[in-house]
Amino acid sequence: MELVRSPSNDACANCGAALTGEFCSVCGQKRFVASDRGFGSLLRQFMEAATDLDGRFWGTLRALLAQPGRLSRDYIEGRRARWMSPIALFLLVNLVYFVSAVQSDLATPFEWEVPGRIALESADPGARTAEDAVRLRAEPGPLHSVITGPLVDRRIAERDAAARAASNGERGYHYRDYRDAYNAKVPEISKVLTIVHVPLLGVALMLLFRNCRRYFAEHFVVALHLVAFFMAVIVIVDYGRDLLHLFVPAADWHNMLLNWLIRIVLTVYILIALRRAYAVGWAWTSVATLGLLASYVVINVYLYRPVLFLTVFALT
Repeated sequence: MELVRSPSNDACANCGAALTGEFCSVCGQKRFVASDRGFGSLLRQFMEAATDLDGRFWGTLRALLAQPGRLSRDYIEGRRARWMSPIALFLLVNLVYFVSAVQSDLATPFEWEVPGRIALESADPGARTAEDAVRLRAEPGPLHSVITGPLVDRRIAERDAAARAASNGERGYHYRDYRDAYNAKVPEISKVLTIVHVPLLGVALMLLFRNCRRYFAEHFVVALHLVAFFMAVIVIVDYGRDLLHLFVPAADWHNMLLNWLIRIVLTVYILIALRRAYAVGWAWTSVATLGLLASYVVINVYLYRPVLFLTVFALT
């Protein structure tokens, strides 16, 4: 059996560079010693890695929640070592947001995404009054329903024909069947596609702060942090509401109050975050905050919702 030679304590075991301290000045690896071969060393490495991840994550999360704009400002100015990377933070928060039981406000139901006539066809029997029926038939639906309406009609016709052929005419496929399939899928897809907002908000920030002469990547990072905060707040508020209901009976006004609270918190957070990240005056920060909120509405209605619908449509 061939014996494994121990590396020299005077040279780095990883790259071979001469060692002058505990860590290699070239590759950064710790000096290799005999005790590093044992199982205890493996356990220590695991604990150090877990502790480092926890420390950086919780520190970054605290800064994200309690110090608006600090992460973005530190990234822009090159102070990055103590924080998780913006993309890693976003993906981790997005993962928590995805696996949580939170109902996303971005998960618009099928009835909102199609022309009124299809929304009427997909309604449960007796769910609409005669007045509702007249009103819905006249509604064109959202702008993208010019495209999505015919797609839905064609899919229903194809599935109805296939269902009738398979059952000798005993069963068909109705708009209600597709509505149920769509509405069952849209919550999880809407969470995954939250990231669609980030590059578009980055473009909005680049236009609003064009005089700051920042790279697009820096605007993108600010957008990452803002959307990550949004997702974190939604999760916190949703679980906070469940906790509140353990002590206070649920009431309709709870949701309305919490929705307004989220809007106020997000607006104040964006205001402070933009002020700190871009180091501009309060007057322009206020204008930019309103501009960014308006951009979000436009992005959500005219870009995100069509992308969401087409993605869910492709998967159902």
